[in-house]
Amino acid sequence: MPFYHKPKTFKPLLLAAEKKSIKNGIHHAIFTSRFDKYVGDWKDDLKEGKGLFLTITGKLYEGDWHEGFRHGFGVLSHRLQNGTFYLEYRGEWVSGKPEGVGWRYYENNDVYFGFWKRGQWHGYGKMWYKNGTYYVGYWNMSKREGLGMFVQENGNRYEGHWENDVKNGLGRFYHLHTGQLQEGIWDRGICVKSKVSDIVTRQFCDFPTECAIPPETLLNSRNILERSERWLKQKIGEVDKHVKHCIDQM
Repeated sequence: MPFYHKPKTFKPLLLAAEKKSIKNGIHHAIFTSRFDKYVGDWKDDLKEGKGLFLTITGKLYEGDWHEGFRHGFGVLSHRLQNGTFYLEYRGEWVSGKPEGVGWRYYENNDVYFGFWKRGQWHGYGKMWYKNGTYYVGYWNMSKREGLGMFVQENGNRYEGHWENDVKNGLGRFYHLHTGQLQEGIWDRGICVKSKVSDIVTRQFCDFPTECAIPPETLLNSRNILERSERWLKQKIGEVDKHVKHCIDQM
């Protein structure tokens, strides 16, 4: 008596080939359609783990990957005409963009070190500019905001509050070439009210003033400056409301 044999199920060759083509583990070299090159680890056809990625334009990334994105610690550089590589960024990445702590080296010789968020300076950081100036303090999406210190080429420096990348609020400006300290209020980069006094090392500065500034006799000068700042912000708010009202009437 003949026995029933269940027919074998065959997987289509296309599906079998597709399954075999899914990359897992380490691969020595994978090239894209535009001849970008990747050497490193894969998981379920996505870059995962450690890897090196060199684009046809000369961008080179070496570091960690997660689900196909630069994620973790990595180094980004680009190839120069003489064949050597110039370091651009060294630090932490999240979902393909610098985020966390990292160094950034710009082609114009500016250098930034500090915190990043979605590819922009955000949080505490330091910036060395090519013209010799220097900033250390807080940033908000690549703009100086919060407390910070800015040192000019001649050594004079500002310490105080920033907003929208300019001096704004209470601050101190040290005129170290002449030996004075200016304490006051800045509004959108302009000092609107301040008091000036000599610093202890005035006579040892490069260009000290001939006569010393008389000692301060005003009582509670700090409180006066703080009240002036609040008054100024109130007036600016009234002006902004008036301008907005005029625009709405047009």
